[in-house]
Amino acid sequence: MKKFILPAAFILMMIMECAAFAAPKRISLMLEGSDTASASGFNWLCLEGMRNAQVRFGNKKLSTKYYNALDDNTKLLPLLKEAAAASDLVIITSVAYIKYLPEVMREYPACSFLTFDTNNLDGVTEIVFREEEGGFLAGALAAIMTTREDVERINDEKKIGIILGEKVPPVERFRRGYIAGAWYINPDIEVLCEYTNDFNDRAKAAEAAMKLKRLGADIIFCVNGAAGIGAIERAKEGGYWTIGVDTELESDFPEMVLTSVVKRSGHVIYKVIENFLQDNLPKDRFSLGLKDDCIDISTWTRETKQNVPLDVRKRIDELEDKVSSGLIKIKKTDYQGIFSK
Repeated sequence: MKKFILPAAFILMMIMECAAFAAPKRISLMLEGSDTASASGFNWLCLEGMRNAQVRFGNKKLSTKYYNALDDNTKLLPLLKEAAAASDLVIITSVAYIKYLPEVMREYPACSFLTFDTNNLDGVTEIVFREEEGGFLAGALAAIMTTREDVERINDEKKIGIILGEKVPPVERFRRGYIAGAWYINPDIEVLCEYTNDFNDRAKAAEAAMKLKRLGADIIFCVNGAAGIGAIERAKEGGYWTIGVDTELESDFPEMVLTSVVKRSGHVIYKVIENFLQDNLPKDRFSLGLKDDCIDISTWTRETKQNVPLDVRKRIDELEDKVSSGLIKIKKTDYQGIFSK
């Protein structure tokens, strides 16, 4: 019996056509909080990273969707299950979902998961930012600037402040780094800390800033998400300077913000999606900071150059190089600072 053999070229053509009609990868992004409308917020940056990936790779390769519980804890588990059921990869950026993750992983074993700010979870890809490195540079800059006599709104007291949202790991790393950086410059600096337990209420942030100002702080690092805009908007009128977070906020508030600690979460989301599409997303733990270009302090912007003297910017750039190279290591000691009452 004569065998019927398909030509190799025909087989290759069929394989290529099948690949062309392969279903797009389905990726979901889990957010928590209501700052997706603010271009200064963490959630917005993450969502922008996913949108950029969608534009870059197109609908034939990628299908994306995001979910947001909007501070309603009863929605966390149902939304996570819904996302897992409809996705090849679920990216979880908020620790609020994590306690439900083991249950969802058991129910949807075909889905892959990536988490931010978790510690040694089995079967997932973990990403942790070294926020303490950016916080260190912010604290060092604040400690230098608070002693300058040639900068307006700087008082005679050696006090700086930090407004914090909730006690979650990234915020605590920012706080630890900020205090360590300030004390690296001058151990006599007082660091005043104020928690608002909120990432969205601008009025509450402004109130916290004025409280720190009354206690003597003339530079305030705002680590409370989109709510920090409330403190920033009051800065000139209130007689203090601020340091922004996540994006270069000095560009929008040049008379209120000295500089910003940039956290490139959107870029990380984009690279995660790119790697997943290339089947190159191992279930491992990745730590990202200054040397990875995922955390930085914006000494390069026009507004920072106007607000921060050249010699201070040079000192901060030198410290950044030392932290990046490992010459300066930020210990995991829980630097407490002074909590206002």
